[in-house]
Amino acid sequence: MIVDLAYDQARTQSIDNVSFVQMARELGVKPGALHYHIGTKDDLASAILNRFYKELLAKLDGIPGDLGWRDRVTQFARILMNCERSHVGAAEHIQRHARFRVFQKVRDGETDYGARYLDQTFSMLQDAGFDAETTAIFYHVLALHCLATATSANTRLEPAAHENFLIEKANAYQSGEMPGLEFGLRAFARVRADDAFELGLKALLDRFARLRRS
Repeated sequence: MIVDLAYDQARTQSIDNVSFVQMARELGVKPGALHYHIGTKDDLASAILNRFYKELLAKLDGIPGDLGWRDRVTQFARILMNCERSHVGAAEHIQRHARFRVFQKVRDGETDYGARYLDQTFSMLQDAGFDAETTAIFYHVLALHCLATATSANTRLEPAAHENFLIEKANAYQSGEMPGLEFGLRAFARVRADDAFELGLKALLDRFARLRRS
């Protein structure tokens, strides 16, 4: 129940801002009771991330097994990005913290779903025909691309989120005064995170397709 509540609260805010005191108030208990069952704030952060990877794995398990490697990796990347996009706390933690980014603190008998996620991902790329070194760099770059897109959407960094403001700036200068802005700013103002994601994903797949072993 505690982890459920913390996980839901972290969907829309940083895990660092999830408060034992606030959760205790909502659950009608004293904060010490939560610490007794969960432990420290680090333990809570790891429990949230472990739940995130558990849900991510459940979605990844829905990818059809008979797809070609490229379609399979494409679906993997879209699922990863959308999961990070729908859980602000997990995405922010993965981006900013080294601890529990993948591997989690688990008790005896519990499953480290972060480890299972990475095991499944590396196996997918190995089955796709990549050697270990290419798998390592491909996954790292792909994961960064997914995280950057999710963060861009979550924090309103995509240009389209500020389209009116950018168009206003484009119209503020006389013709010829800022030729670069005149050329590109209106088009830039329409760029969306999803479009940038698909373009970047295709470029990555094209590049790494040439590195597959025969």
